[in-house]
Amino acid sequence: MHRMTGFDALFLYDETPNEPQHTIKVAILGGNAAYCFESAKQGIRARLAQLPPLSWRALRVPFDLHHPLWVEAANLDLDHHVRRLGIPAPGGRRELCEVISEIASIPLDPRKPLWEIWLLEGYQGGKLVAVVKISHALADGESTRELLERALSGEPTPNDNFFTLPTARPRPEAMPSKRQLLRDALADLRRDLFVEVPRLVRALRSALRRRRREVGTKRPPNPFRAPRHAFGGPLSRRRTFCFTTAALADARQVKAAFGVTITDVVLAAVAGAARRYLEERRGLPPDPILGSIAASIRTEAQRGTFGNRVTTRFLSLPTHLADPVERLIAAHEQAAIAKRDIASLSEVHLERWIAVLPPLLVKRLGPAMRWIGRTTRVSGGVIVSSVAGPRKPLYAGPTPVENFISVGHMKYVAGLNVTVWSYADKLNFAIYACREAVPDAWRIADAIDESFAELVKAADLGRARAA
Repeated sequence: MHRMTGFDALFLYDETPNEPQHTIKVAILGGNAAYCFESAKQGIRARLAQLPPLSWRALRVPFDLHHPLWVEAANLDLDHHVRRLGIPAPGGRRELCEVISEIASIPLDPRKPLWEIWLLEGYQGGKLVAVVKISHALADGESTRELLERALSGEPTPNDNFFTLPTARPRPEAMPSKRQLLRDALADLRRDLFVEVPRLVRALRSALRRRRREVGTKRPPNPFRAPRHAFGGPLSRRRTFCFTTAALADARQVKAAFGVTITDVVLAAVAGAARRYLEERRGLPPDPILGSIAASIRTEAQRGTFGNRVTTRFLSLPTHLADPVERLIAAHEQAAIAKRDIASLSEVHLERWIAVLPPLLVKRLGPAMRWIGRTTRVSGGVIVSSVAGPRKPLYAGPTPVENFISVGHMKYVAGLNVTVWSYADKLNFAIYACREAVPDAWRIADAIDESFAELVKAADLGRARAA
């Protein structure tokens, strides 16, 4: 039993029918897996001791005096958490993504541990796809990777089912009384307000001086000055999920040719795709559109823990540039500005403040952001995340995981999220969109392919000229 930080709890407070705060993970298993649905459920139950967040449920404090606690759930109902569906014929990528889109559009039940696993049968003629829907309050990108590597193995294991062998089950905790909840909440609130907040105030003073010295005038863009575009606006309930896959070796080739990072390549590919999409719909602004990018702020001492240790920064997504190499260089410069700003504010990021603020303040952040989106000219940015996933193939029992795709959540007025995970030799671009803001998300996927191919071609030409 432990208390959520305010930043983790924000995902619970922000949960609405139009803005479910879960993320989606998709594992495509190799063909001919020894698969029995009932055995799979028992295999999942046996692995719970290795996957602690799957046994946690949120326990609210009376009067929301402080943030909720994570407590071990008793009698986990696997009939609720583990489900099966068949993928409609012909069982290709579009049919798979349509099923996942419907799964993603439905919020999790807040009365239960905040996850579901959907086993989708019949992909590409007989493959199994495991779709995990998990609250962002439980895990960010890095802790999701930790869960993935605990659930699977780096070598095939010869057991009958595709899940690994059983381990000890977690023990449910005794529920605290209301009096204990209130007493502990007051003690934690006193510590946060009189110890943590003053410490952050002191750290902020020196961080702002360091920021002025190290960052200067090159700061992330002002969201109030960004142009409006089709990807922004209040979110609807319906979601679209789709994905496309590139070769990680090609991304590394572009990285080496132009002296940039994989994240820069991702940003340039997404900017090129957004440019194509908006231009085809005659809605391309003359100036860069707003983007945002996430970065881990997890310390070495926090490795292996769950919850969220991440910050975000706005950046100018270079959709105004037609030349792919110019877009890449502009993306590199924008990412560098964001990185310097993050480093200069180490230990005092907004997320660290949210972590120690009381619910009275944290619960008002979401409504305030939605009000700003409705009443000002702020247009939602394109959310871009780039996560280094497992470097080697993983196995579910004897069955190889052929591919792994992950996508984040949506908030407020950002109608498009592109989450990029590497897996072994693949680079997966997952597109998650509000269906009203982006009625044809598959065009974004195709445009990413085109934009990425432009970068690879430019790298090939540069290498040929150097030779």
